[in-house]
Amino acid sequence: AAIAGSAVDQVERVVGYVSLGYPFGLTASILFGRHNKAILQSSKPKLFVMGTRDGFTSVKHLENKLKSAAGRVETHLLEGVSHFQMEGPDFDSQMADLIDGFIATL
Repeated sequence: AAIAGSAVDQVERVVGYVSLGYPFGLTASILFGRHNKAILQSSKPKLFVMGTRDGFTSVKHLENKLKSAAGRVETHLLEGVSHFQMEGPDFDSQMADLIDGFIATL
């Protein structure tokens, strides 16, 4: 997610960005910090979807990071859901609906 986020402004055809479980936590920031900066500075619309029990990024940390984000930023939190749980097949339909709804606004 971090590397894809750094490419958003490099590709003109990309008109928005959807992140499913974007890792803004400490370890991920050490590994991918320069990529985080690019997506936060992009003026293109962004949707961040995260479980409230994500082991990599807390809800508070996500909210703090997104305060500095440029452009339109939306978040959707999945109550009681972990990072890898959200990526499982039980949430595929919900993820598709969230992405579809976001795309419809672009």
